[in-house]
Amino acid sequence: MGIRPTEARTEGSRGVGRRKALKALGLSALALGSGIGPRAAALPKADVLVLGAGVAGLAAARRIAASGARPLVLEARGRPGGRTYTRFDLPDRAEFGAVEIGDSYTRTHALAQACGLRIAPLAGGRSTGLTLHVNGQTLASGDWPNSSANPLAGTERQVLPSRLEAHYLASDIPLTQAAAWDLPTMRPHDRSIATELRARGVSEEALKLVNVTGNHNHSDAVSVLPWWRSALLFRQASGVGTFVQGCASLAKCLAAELGEAVRYGSVVTRIATDRGQLKVTLADGTEFRARHCICTLPLPALRNVRLELPLDATQRRVIAQADYTQATVAMFDADPFWKEDGLAPAMWTDSPLERLFPRRHPETGECIGFKAFVNGAGAKALDDLDEAAFAKLALATFARVRPSSNGRVRYLARHSWGADPFAGGAYAAWPPGEVAEWRAAVRRPAGPVRFAGEHTANAPGVEGAIRSGEDAAAAILDSSPKAAS
Repeated sequence: MGIRPTEARTEGSRGVGRRKALKALGLSALALGSGIGPRAAALPKADVLVLGAGVAGLAAARRIAASGARPLVLEARGRPGGRTYTRFDLPDRAEFGAVEIGDSYTRTHALAQACGLRIAPLAGGRSTGLTLHVNGQTLASGDWPNSSANPLAGTERQVLPSRLEAHYLASDIPLTQAAAWDLPTMRPHDRSIATELRARGVSEEALKLVNVTGNHNHSDAVSVLPWWRSALLFRQASGVGTFVQGCASLAKCLAAELGEAVRYGSVVTRIATDRGQLKVTLADGTEFRARHCICTLPLPALRNVRLELPLDATQRRVIAQADYTQATVAMFDADPFWKEDGLAPAMWTDSPLERLFPRRHPETGECIGFKAFVNGAGAKALDDLDEAAFAKLALATFARVRPSSNGRVRYLARHSWGADPFAGGAYAAWPPGEVAEWRAAVRRPAGPVRFAGEHTANAPGVEGAIRSGEDAAAAILDSSPKAAS
């Protein structure tokens, strides 16, 4: 059996290198270097190996199993779910990963129904107002246009920092359909967010604020096409919900349905073709063979795997160079200090904690704490801090931004997706000028390996991951109806 690390050790891993990942799982450098390690006496046979037990991999395995073929899911962590990560031990089932489930997510809703899970409208109606902290000043959002903390001029002064990007980009979108965002016809528009904003008249001061509030890495480094795609999808959405039992409850259900076909603590270090079969080697030396494979590993994690596959030049370049959005999520409990200072709990700041969202008790609706969400360079800076240093910085930041919070906030936990060795970031960050070519490359098979996951998906979010896994499974079943080994 593969080594089963505790969830705490796996989730606390820092860095994305293979050796750091192995260290986080308690595997020795000897096992990595020699290939010698524990081997099961009788390994399960599989028709299709599925790498990764996120929702893409689990959905793929479910489809394979439903056909009568035998899937085997190899998951590096000690839990299912991948980038859906719910803390079930907290009263609000705090989400460190994916949250939103659109009404149009038909496959997600279907699987939720099969699992007996409920999706309810996303909480937020009780939240009123927004507190800003910019340039050392804390103020209500309504005071922003006339505040001395506002560095903007002209009409920009009327726009909240959180709305600046949309103020410039949400109109005159050259896409007519969201699904066309990565087609070759969009290459003339495939430029960086910063380039597009400057072309539309953004000021440099406003651009600085965009680089704090945007759900992406630095605006120079990411294409504007994904932003436009998301904007169109948001307009088309009739509503957004979330899993009442926690977003990762879907992965838990699917994994339970698959039973022993999911193996945890299985760090893949090599994928190779060998005499007409595919061979996958784990860090402990265990080897699995099958005729087919579905790889859902995020691209930064795939970089840590030795690939002996018929990859084309573009595929190799994408795997070697693809960046993911750096994101760190942290949770805090808090006493109701906002009732004293009269400001809204929700905060947008240019502090190290960036955006702070209220955590609400699912029964009473009362704010019980905060969820900090930090992107890009800010997230990378936090990754350099150990737990004690991060807690000290976070609590000092609260006290500085909201003095009434001093002594009334308690740090709980954080997760850095950028430092997670099995993720490398929250989601793919497509560089300008490369979208059409790179997106096509990640969807092409490499011999017996088909790729799935968020980075290959056409649909957004959890729905895209599920559909990508099911599509990869269907392609294998269509090409080899019994997927026989």
